[in-house]
Amino acid sequence: MASWRHLVSVVVLTVAAAAAAAALAQETRFRTPVDGPDVFGGYASTHVLVRLVPGVQPEPADAGRAALVKAQATPTEQDREAALADLLAHWQVTAIRPTADPQPQNVRLARQLGLDRHYTIRVPRGSDTPALVAELRDFPTHIELAELDGVGGTLQTFPNDTYFGNQYSLHNTGQNIQGQTGTPDADIDAPEAWELHTGTADVVLAIIDSGVSHSHPDLAGKLLPGRNTYDGNDDADDSWLISHGSHCAGIAAAISNNGQGIAGVSWGALIMPVKVTSDLGTGEESNCANGVIWAADHGANVGSMSLGYDEGTTYFHDAITYAHQQGMVLCVATGNTAGADIFFPARWPETIAVGATDNRDNLADFTTTGPEMSVAAPGVDNYSCWDTLFNPDTYTYESGTSMACPHVAGLACLVWSANLSLTNDEVRTIIESTADDKGPAGWDEQFGHGRINARAAVQAALEPQYDLGDLNCDGLVNGFDIDHFIQALDDMAAYIADHDGDPYPPCDPWLADINQDGYVNGFDIDAFVALLG
Repeated sequence: MASWRHLVSVVVLTVAAAAAAAALAQETRFRTPVDGPDVFGGYASTHVLVRLVPGVQPEPADAGRAALVKAQATPTEQDREAALADLLAHWQVTAIRPTADPQPQNVRLARQLGLDRHYTIRVPRGSDTPALVAELRDFPTHIELAELDGVGGTLQTFPNDTYFGNQYSLHNTGQNIQGQTGTPDADIDAPEAWELHTGTADVVLAIIDSGVSHSHPDLAGKLLPGRNTYDGNDDADDSWLISHGSHCAGIAAAISNNGQGIAGVSWGALIMPVKVTSDLGTGEESNCANGVIWAADHGANVGSMSLGYDEGTTYFHDAITYAHQQGMVLCVATGNTAGADIFFPARWPETIAVGATDNRDNLADFTTTGPEMSVAAPGVDNYSCWDTLFNPDTYTYESGTSMACPHVAGLACLVWSANLSLTNDEVRTIIESTADDKGPAGWDEQFGHGRINARAAVQAALEPQYDLGDLNCDGLVNGFDIDHFIQALDDMAAYIADHDGDPYPPCDPWLADINQDGYVNGFDIDAFVALLG
C-alpha cells in the first residue's frame, strides 16, 4: 500500500497545515456534552428550526459563510445581519435550507401559515443546540422564532402480563414497591426499547445457575435442553429449595405479553438451563467452569451468572476465556458484600460485572463494587418467577446483584436480536456506552458506566456501525475513502454541506476524526495512513 501513503502524503499535506491551524484557532462547540441530545424524548444536536421574519432569506456570503439577509434592510438591520453572520460562522453552520421537503402544494395556504418561512439551520452533530436557539432568539429583526427539533416516535409497547406493574425495573412510574415509593423513570426503559425490538429466538440465553423450573408457565415454553454439571447429568431443573435460577431466568426472558405473570427483558430469547450448583445453591468453581464450557459448545450466545467465588482458579478463568472467544457475552453479578472485592468471575475482564440499584436509582447498599465494575441494573425487590416445594409455579420479590445480572443478560439478548451481525464485544460496548451515567460523572467504581438503558442500547444496535476512516460506508478503509478524507480535512463545513440532502450521503463525516480529539485536522493524517495499511 505504499502508493496510497505516497498519494496521501503528496495531496493531503498541502492542505493539512492550513486546515489544522484554522481548526485549532477557532473555538468550536461541537460534541459538547449536553442533556438529551439525539435520544428519544430529547432533541436533535444536528440542527435547529427557525421561522424567518417576512422578507428575510438565506443567502451564501463570502468565504462560504452562511447569512440571513433582509431586503431593503436599514443600517441598524445590516449591522445585525453582520453580527448574525458571525454567530452562524461561530457555530459552524453548514447549511440553511427550507424545512418543508417537499414543498406544500397549496402555496397560498402555506404562505398564509408561514410554512414557507420555516428553515432548518444545520450544525455539526453534537452541537449544543439549546444554547444556539437561545442565541438566535436575540435576533428578532431576522428570526421570528427559533426552536429545537424534538426527537420522538411511536409510543411505548406495554405487555399485557398480569404483574407487569410490579416490575418497576422495566417501567418505573413511581409505584410503591415493598414499602418504598420509586422515582419515575428510574428504570431501564424497557417499553421504549420494545417499541424498537422485542427480541427473537435467534439468540440463546444460558442461565448458569441453580437450574430453571421445567413447570413454571412463564418459563417452560422457552426452555432448550440443558445440562447439570454439578451432578453430571441432563437434569437441569431448578432447586426445589431456592428457585434462584428460575427467578433470574424470568427477569431476563420470561414468556411475555401472554396475559399472565411477568414480562422478561427479552421476549424472544430462548432459555438454556445450565445447573452448576447443588439444591442449596453451592458448588465448586470447576462445576461452574464446566457449565460455561458446555453452554459455549451448545449454542449459547449470552450467559447469565448470578453467582460468585472467592478464589478464581486458573481453570475457571480459562473456561471463561474459552466461552468469550467462542463469542459469548458473559454477564456476572459482582456480589452482595459491600466493601469486599468483586467476586470471580465478575472480576475477570472477559465478563460484564453487574452491580445493583433500587427503584430510586440509588446503588443498593449491599452491592460489591470495585475497579472491575461495568454497569449497574435494578436489583432491589425485583418481581419474578418462583417455584419451590411450598410455593410452586408462582412469583415473588427478591433482591441482590443476582437479580441485577439477568437484566443485563436479557438486554444483551435484546441488543443482539436487533442486530445479529454484532460481535460479543460490540454488544458489550453498546450496553456500556448507552448506560445512563449515575454517581460521579463518567465511569466510577460504584455504578461502572451507569445504569443500563435498554431503549438507547437497542437504538444503537439498529444504527449502522462503521469504523473510523470508512467514509464511503462500504465496510472497508481503503483508497476509495481518500477523496472523502481530503474533503473533510480541507473544509469540514463545506464537506457536510455538499452532501446535505443527498439520497445516499457518505457515512458520518466525523469518522475522519481518526484520533478522536474532536477535530478533523493534520493530526489525523498519520492515523488515516496507518488505517490504509
